[in-house]
Amino acid sequence: MKFLRKVRRGKWVTHPVVDWPEDSGPNCDALDDMQTEECRLSVYATADVADRKRVAVALAATREEISLMDYAVFDGSSLKSLGITIRQTKGDTPDRDVNELHYDLGNLTVKRLAQLTEIVSTGEHRRISRQDVKAALYEAARDGQLNMAWIKSPKMREDLWSNT
Repeated sequence: MKFLRKVRRGKWVTHPVVDWPEDSGPNCDALDDMQTEECRLSVYATADVADRKRVAVALAATREEISLMDYAVFDGSSLKSLGITIRQTKGDTPDRDVNELHYDLGNLTVKRLAQLTEIVSTGEHRRISRQDVKAALYEAARDGQLNMAWIKSPKMREDLWSNT
């Protein structure tokens, strides 16, 4: 199973002025994107590129305003062997279908979170430009994929209503 996690690319790129050893793994700032709640990390299952786009758009709709979107897609096949639990739970986006793709990765310890960060770092990292996020959000709102009442940011709702 592949999972998608919202990230910030700048946190995952090795800082150029630091002489990083080849085998050092991801930049420690990447842990900023791995914030847990009750020893669980929120992710979304994705089967294909269409899922990835829809999940990314739904996550973008949870922000305060329209902005670029970075995400990582990683293979979850080794998580259970690390002692990480995978449990499907309800997501919290304005897209009902995307909410069904939500999982919590649980039973996390500092060591397991570090191992998970390594896995995410070797995954596929993508960026969607602000312009493309804006277009995709408008399209999703127009087509009814996004439940406008579930969008928490007044600014985001206003931007989407004025363009749908």
